[in-house]
Amino acid sequence: MSPSIDSLQVLFNPIRHLFLSPHYDDIPLSAGATVRLLADAGRSPETVIVFGSEPDPAQVLSTFAQTMHDGWGFTAADVVARRQAEESAAAGLLGASVRLLPFRDAIYRGDSYRSDDDLFSDPHPAEGTLPELIAASLALPAQPLAGTRFYAPLAVGRHVDHQIVFQAGSRLSDGGWDVWFYEDIPYALKSGALQRRLEEIRQSRMLSPVASIAADGAWSTKIEAILCYPSQLDTIFRHYVGIGTSGGEISAAIAAFSMREDEKFVGERFWKLDHASSRAGS
Repeated sequence: MSPSIDSLQVLFNPIRHLFLSPHYDDIPLSAGATVRLLADAGRSPETVIVFGSEPDPAQVLSTFAQTMHDGWGFTAADVVARRQAEESAAAGLLGASVRLLPFRDAIYRGDSYRSDDDLFSDPHPAEGTLPELIAASLALPAQPLAGTRFYAPLAVGRHVDHQIVFQAGSRLSDGGWDVWFYEDIPYALKSGALQRRLEEIRQSRMLSPVASIAADGAWSTKIEAILCYPSQLDTIFRHYVGIGTSGGEISAAIAAFSMREDEKFVGERFWKLDHASSRAGS
């Protein structure tokens, strides 16, 4: 069932809005219009990059990591600086501030992830404490604050970093924080991917739609922000989704997904977990 249309007042109610982003491009792709609407309403949205720290200079890059760098057109020396510059440009368009947590992308975390199959499988057992470490790095008070909302990925597509941030968001939700979960783009553009992920989560949690935010007024800015990541566009759209990388092609693909079923407007959808459910799964 498609989420019901929430008024913008429900979106704007909290004063503080923190978007947990596994990587440098995830928020513009998945929730960029919502971020722009919040900024226009004076809410000063914050993007929190979880896995964006520099690779360990003392650790030799895996062949897999080097291959990814080659695809992005970056060297190991400038990969993070270049991606941060892309993020800064996109955040400027969306009206968001950017904060970086002290964690590295999966491809830089030792020998755990050395192929696409590794990246889209279960997180490595040795990383079981990462969700708690991520939550702790936010330096939150012991009791949830009214007027603060977090946004976290559903982990559609099951990228390990997205799964780990989903787990961190689940723990925040279980602790009483207001958490909305967004539909990960580009993964959700694959046929059936969103439904498979929802069914997987519902094996251990109660999950319900909470809002579908009409984004027409901010849609063009969302697409402009996505285009601020030239290093990623081929990988995301041409190779993963199978479309071109122009603004029109990207807009059409995401809009077609956002207007599925009975919805009559272009928008971005969000979900909530039941606090009383059993503990979060992956």
